[in-house]
Amino acid sequence: MTFEKYSNNWFTIALDTEKQVFIANDKTNPAFEATGITIESAVHNLKTIMAIQENLQDA
Repeated sequence: MTFEKYSNNWFTIALDTEKQVFIANDKTNPAFEATGITIESAVHNLKTIMAIQENLQDA
C-alpha cells in the first residue's frame, strides 16, 4: 500500500493508491477516520463523523 500524506490545520490526508481513496484523519483524535474518492469528500465525511460524535456526547 502506498501512502502520500498532506496536512492542514486540523486534519491530515493520505492517499491509498491500491484502493484509490483518500483517507482523512483528525489531528487531535486520529481514531476519527473517513474515506472518499476525492479529498473534499473525505474531509466532508470526516466532518460528518465528528459532528455525529459531538452530538452523541452532548446527549
